[in-house]
Amino acid sequence: MKYKPEYAKNIIVGVIHKGMFSWYVTERDFWILDAVKRRDEYIQNGYGSIIQEDFFSFRFNIPIVNEETVDVFIKKIEDFKTESRELKELVLKSDYNTILELVPSLLVDFDSKILYSCYPETLPFERYVPDKWEGEYKDFFEYIPKEERYWIIGSIDYIKKIYDEEVN
Repeated sequence: MKYKPEYAKNIIVGVIHKGMFSWYVTERDFWILDAVKRRDEYIQNGYGSIIQEDFFSFRFNIPIVNEETVDVFIKKIEDFKTESRELKELVLKSDYNTILELVPSLLVDFDSKILYSCYPETLPFERYVPDKWEGEYKDFFEYIPKEERYWIIGSIDYIKKIYDEEVN
């Protein structure tokens, strides 16, 4: 695992591409799929002066990650790919500051052109999806293959269990 999940910074993302499911732990901004929309929103809101010439460099100079650019993008983030067992080890070893670090933030389905977000902070990933895509803020755990649900060990949902303990 190249990056360890870190609340609101390095996020866990499930990706479906060419019928295969994978986990990635990356910087959160990689997943603003349509960075052109994000840049234009900055400009419309009067923040154009902070837009730098190399605005898209944060993501390998790929302004929009969609069905046309996904293969290049996936190749660039290959080092960030993470196995379920690695994430499960973090849960079991209690290797986190808050359990929220280990909650998947996004599910990006490149095959169906859908992005689901459970990201707990104010960055609305679902608003920055490519044209002809669907973006929605919703619980997407049911769409994750059962064998990839690293937070469920035996019959215990450790994210729910630990979260309940943290808030009580």
